[in-house]
Amino acid sequence: MKEFDKKVLDFIQAEQLFTAKSRILVACSGGVDSMVLLHFLALHRQRLDIEVGAVHVDHMLRGEESAADAVLVEDFCTELAVPFYSGSVPVPLILEQKGGNVQAVCREGRYAFFEQIMKDYHYERLATAHHAEDQLETVLMQVTKGNHALGMPTKRAIGEGLLIRPFLPVVKEALYAYATKFEIHFHEDPSNSSRAYMRNRFRQEVVPHIIRENPVAAEKVVGLTKELQADEALLQTYAKEWIDRNLTFSSEGFPCIDIRTFNAMPTALQRRAIPLLLGYLYHKKNRPIAYGSELIENLMVHLRSKEGNVAIDLPLGFRFIREYDKFTFVSRDEIQEKDVSQVVPIGRQVTWMNNTWLYWGHAEDVQPSIWSAATEIMYFDLPDGSLPFSVRTRKEGDRMMLPGMTSAKRLSRLFIDEKVGKVLRDDLPVLLTKKGSVCAVPGLRYGEVFTKNKTATSKYIFLVGKI
Repeated sequence: MKEFDKKVLDFIQAEQLFTAKSRILVACSGGVDSMVLLHFLALHRQRLDIEVGAVHVDHMLRGEESAADAVLVEDFCTELAVPFYSGSVPVPLILEQKGGNVQAVCREGRYAFFEQIMKDYHYERLATAHHAEDQLETVLMQVTKGNHALGMPTKRAIGEGLLIRPFLPVVKEALYAYATKFEIHFHEDPSNSSRAYMRNRFRQEVVPHIIRENPVAAEKVVGLTKELQADEALLQTYAKEWIDRNLTFSSEGFPCIDIRTFNAMPTALQRRAIPLLLGYLYHKKNRPIAYGSELIENLMVHLRSKEGNVAIDLPLGFRFIREYDKFTFVSRDEIQEKDVSQVVPIGRQVTWMNNTWLYWGHAEDVQPSIWSAATEIMYFDLPDGSLPFSVRTRKEGDRMMLPGMTSAKRLSRLFIDEKVGKVLRDDLPVLLTKKGSVCAVPGLRYGEVFTKNKTATSKYIFLVGKI
């Protein structure tokens, strides 16, 4: 066992899985892998200067057999003088009430319990007994599903602590040999032989062929995934740095990127930048969102295209919008047709859509504070019967007479000519006379009654500013 011990201990040190005085909670099912891990860490706890505990979860799927597993682990903990924690997850009841995948429900409930025990009893690490063949199976499953073949990480966050995998460098055969040497009793879960699960099919039918071709294939895959994970971490860092340099936000707080800037980024970083951007949408939802490779590829295709505008629905009520040279994300609720209308009385600032103000009055009566804050200044003259103005959102069929034209132009055509995206069109104010004629779209274009320079006939002034 000296070679086994050295391999695992060297791996723990090289990967910095824990430090002196760490409290390690071992996830122990009663199978050979986790029972050996519990024994190994308990055996070396003084050398490693750690505290060890064990946690077991009954998924209530196998009746008395499940209860026997808990007794086995508890008795082993008593023998090893380590604390034992147990709990149950009513998987059959959850499936009956909510449906779902058996393995997914088991895993979610199991890890939620692990995390709670870690928090309640102050454990910094959760140790699981995944080994080299587990890593090989994971990589094969990832390739089969069309995902990146990165395997399982050696350590990852769980709650406020870390999940660690000290046995990744060793093979299953070595675990059985260890159990034999130390006379460790364990139970084999009958579900491990079921062909209903993808991992079991790989374990029974695919992995043995690979091992026969190359007996050290599993260990080689562990080294390969370590390199791939390091490469991935570096690319993620580069993508994050690029996002930080180029990301802007809309007035609603949604991320926006210039498409030309995005397309200048290497493809490898683009693929990693998109999930980072999606993360800005979901970080307040307090729930993980799976970003499938198909969705990321679909978004990349539309980002590279130069034809027209595109809108794609996303999970939890969001939408991807590509309009001309910019793409952003919006809430689907916010792009429904708006019906906003209000009067703009003389001599009073009116707020539009929470970030713009409008003002009109006698040209000689404007206060300096309002004048200096304006981003647009226009002059006009209209008969009293055409005032006051009102402002509303656009409507189908809106037309406006522009300077130099002999007929009114459709606003829909104007928006296209000015490259105004569909989302922005719904936010722009449409200014109307008292008689209902469209005379301006402040922030975009003004009709024939307005001039930029004050003339002898300019009785009124029109101002626009940002809040």
